[in-house]
Amino acid sequence: MTDYGPISTGFSRKPLNTILAEIEASLITEFGPGIIQTSQSPMGQINGIFAEGASKAWELSENIYQSLDPDQAEGIRLDILGRIRRIVRAAGETDESFRRAITNAGQSRIDIQDVSRAIAALDGVTYSYVWVRDNAEDLADSGMAVGSVCIAVTGGDDDEIATSIRQYIAPGVSQFGSTAIESVVDGYCRTFRVLRPIDVPVELTVIVRTFKDGLGCPPPSASAIKTSLLEGLYLLNGEDISFYRVRSVIETAFSNVEVLTINGERDEIAQGDNQPVIIGFIERASLASADVTITVNA
Repeated sequence: MTDYGPISTGFSRKPLNTILAEIEASLITEFGPGIIQTSQSPMGQINGIFAEGASKAWELSENIYQSLDPDQAEGIRLDILGRIRRIVRAAGETDESFRRAITNAGQSRIDIQDVSRAIAALDGVTYSYVWVRDNAEDLADSGMAVGSVCIAVTGGDDDEIATSIRQYIAPGVSQFGSTAIESVVDGYCRTFRVLRPIDVPVELTVIVRTFKDGLGCPPPSASAIKTSLLEGLYLLNGEDISFYRVRSVIETAFSNVEVLTINGERDEIAQGDNQPVIIGFIERASLASADVTITVNA
């Protein structure tokens, strides 16, 4: 790993004295230790010219790197970054003020992708999804009020979740959830609500028909079909396990498998052939390998 250029902490510019030392060392390797490279010698003068040129190249690289960062860019380069977000600098607006507008520094906002990334990145979070009910037709059976936000999350620390939420959800925005998290913001106690989905174990039996594919290759085994189903059937909270979902996962993975029947069971109640396993909005279905059976119909 290099010590200079773009590194994890930013851009590290190579100092002039380091560049000069590297040039001198390379000449010793090439011509031997007897070469004269004092600052007053002809070779020393040449070294200084090349070192200065290389140093200016490093300065230019650093300048270009910083111009892509709104926290470091200035002037016209900051204006260019503003255009990416379709923001134009107001007449007489300073770099500092315009920079805050670009980065939304100190401002809460509802940006579903930002909230989702922030929650998903927290330690211990195994599932998360952000829902917004924009109108009366959306999520009608969820229990959410129109205009409200629901952050569904499994795992993670409550305080860390609250810290992430308050960066994006402005005060006054209605939040739907089963769990209240108290957090102190600027000396005031603020309550955030998140949905902790109820885990619903589901037993599932899938009957399939297998055959050779167009190239004459044999069909997959029942265990391979089950593995593919478990890996491909990613379910959100409130999402039913339906014949269509199971069929789409399996038949997309295997061209020589046809799903004939599914039979799901939850709470020890069978749902009937090809009937969906109904999952409420505050619930999330889970499928354990031991609870999934693939039967190949000869």
